[in-house]
Amino acid sequence: MVQVRLALAVSFADPARAGDELALAHQLLNGLDQRSNTLLAQVVTLIKDAGTDSVTDRAQDLRTDIEAAGLPFLHRFVELALAFHHAVRGEDQDLAATISQLRELTATGDFAYFTDIAHFMAALPLPESSTTRWTKSDDDVRSAWQGMVHARREHLLTGN
Repeated sequence: MVQVRLALAVSFADPARAGDELALAHQLLNGLDQRSNTLLAQVVTLIKDAGTDSVTDRAQDLRTDIEAAGLPFLHRFVELALAFHHAVRGEDQDLAATISQLRELTATGDFAYFTDIAHFMAALPLPESSTTRWTKSDDDVRSAWQGMVHARREHLLTGN
């Protein structure tokens, strides 16, 4: 379980390391009935592959699997992955729709910071004051997420 979350954490900034961490997660999950972690590992793969052509279709398939498994809390992770993907590709309309969906999924307050992160990745202002308190300033967090978007674009351009 922790291994999948480690892969999730590094997937935004370091797709190569995320691949390694994900391979280990799959090895550890092999033979276990850990459906939520297996599905979360698929989210990590989406994030690792953000900016490539197949992400949106794979996300739709993953949504179906999440529904079938009865694990709706994972939809927030899929939408965050899609927000990153759309930000990397500069797909502003798709990004706006994803942020709207993410806002609905976090309306209870659980994982509400995902919506802030999506705005930060997109270089969009927050629509209202956030209740999230970061360990650094909002500007520092915003800059870090935008930096990850730009780094991924560069990674896709150079193949490194």
